[in-house]
Amino acid sequence: MASRDDITASRDGIDRITASRTPTAIIFERLQGTWRLRRSLNSALPDFPSGTFDGTATFTPRKPTTHTAAGELVYSEQGELKMQNGLVLKANRKYVYRYDADEDKIAAWFIKEDTKAKHGHEEVDYLFHDLEMASAGDSAWIGQGEHLCELDMYWAYYEFRIPKVVEEGQKMDVFGVRYKVKGPKKDYTSDTAYERTFSSDVTVL
Repeated sequence: MASRDDITASRDGIDRITASRTPTAIIFERLQGTWRLRRSLNSALPDFPSGTFDGTATFTPRKPTTHTAAGELVYSEQGELKMQNGLVLKANRKYVYRYDADEDKIAAWFIKEDTKAKHGHEEVDYLFHDLEMASAGDSAWIGQGEHLCELDMYWAYYEFRIPKVVEEGQKMDVFGVRYKVKGPKKDYTSDTAYERTFSSDVTVL
């Protein structure tokens, strides 16, 4: 578990991020907390079945583990994966998201497998993707990144859907993430919708 000093330091870091007032900084700060998530997996290959995932995700702030990061959030999700072939599995995953104030950039990092159970002390492994942020009009900000995993290419698309996200007092209640994956044995799209409340009207990208 994270110590009280680590929690205080992480909160101080989030406060400094918020004070910078850039759209990317505010989006990073407002990711923290608990989210309901719904995911659809649509595969073009029969050997990689399609399905749906329903669960919860949390972004937990902690003291940055590198001097280049102004803030860190541990992302953790768990839920139930239902495949079209009838298989039902419990599933979970973890990442670390970092905010670099000098570059005004959010990046997602993999976590070392043998440290995933060390809540609050997960060790960062290697880069998943940087997010290049851009405005998509009054109601959305878009983040894009990519990652090559051996022969498989991953393209990431984030959509933060709250209007006027940089205004004081505004909350971010929904956002979405899409992955397009292409490789010799993979050809699928993963669409995930996140929302703060547990209503039934959340829509996938």
